Amino acid sequence: MTSPATPAPLAPDFSTPDFLTPGLKLPDAPAPSLEEQLAGLRDIHLPPDVPFWPPAPGWYALAGLVLLVGLVLAIREWRWRQTLAYKALKEFEATLAQADAQEGARDGLPDAQAIAVAASGVLRRLVRAQSGNAATALTGEAWTRVLVAGKAGFGVAEAAFLARAPYYPPAAAPDAGIAPKAFVTAVRRWIRARS
Repeated sequence: MTSPATPAPLAPDFSTPDFLTPGLKLPDAPAPSLEEQLAGLRDIHLPPDVPFWPPAPGWYALAGLVLLVGLVLAIREWRWRQTLAYKALKEFEATLAQADAQEGARDGLPDAQAIAVAASGVLRRLVRAQSGNAATALTGEAWTRVLVAGKAGFGVAEAAFLARAPYYPPAAAPDAGIAPKAFVTAVRRWIRARS
């Protein structure tokens, strides 16, 4: 067997190219004018507009984050509505509206004694539901201590008035100097803190 012949290496061609041949003459064309050169140019081609859809990945991440926050807030709201404090707050609002309708209210609120009567039963039921039946027997100073306890507790004067006001005859409670609007706010704050 004979081995295949290896091709001979190609030698580089160092001959002079045609356009550099000394005898070759370039055509004498007149140089184009500036206007002709500008007319020969084409317009700049702009890239196409960025499409609206599909959005960039960052928008997907932002949408997912918004959905996640919305879901967390919805779950928190649902859980809040399942608490005793929420139900007690709604019951207090209904009782307050009923007391509002029964007597002539000033500034949209009944007097402090009517608010105390409306709040007393709701607060006692809330404490009884959370602490058991032992809280039902609390009266006087013991009940006042329960109302004052905690960071959202009533002031001492408000708690003492709230403990005694339901037992006075209507409109016969001593004037404790309690503003009805501030008293309602304190009751709402106390109920929310018990959740």
